[in-house]
Amino acid sequence: MPGGCVVSRPWGYAAYTYGVTKRLSAGTVCYAMYDSPKSGKQGSVSRNGGIVMPDTHPGGGTVAHDEPAEEILPAEEILTAYLCRSRAVACCFAGAGLRPADARPITGPPGMWLRPPDRDWWT
Repeated sequence: MPGGCVVSRPWGYAAYTYGVTKRLSAGTVCYAMYDSPKSGKQGSVSRNGGIVMPDTHPGGGTVAHDEPAEEILPAEEILTAYLCRSRAVACCFAGAGLRPADARPITGPPGMWLRPPDRDWWT
């Protein structure tokens, strides 16, 4: 996908699987998110066909003022964490480095629906 992509699937985790993200990220970047009813939002970032951040929590997390100096995030990451707090889809766009021209990709409706073929998407 030229420029990168954010993939979501409202009814299941298939868009979050390695097989999907490695194909979509070939030559670019892909941020995939699964909103698990049991454990919350789970994300992964893939670049050039490989997962570079396997276990993110888009829209969650905190930036604490009392963290040890070696664990303090760079200013850009602190700002992103603050702006994306409780806004998981916006966090996915920021994580993929995408800057949409308007709010439609975040607020909907989807730009397109795709049905992946039946196969083992975990490999």
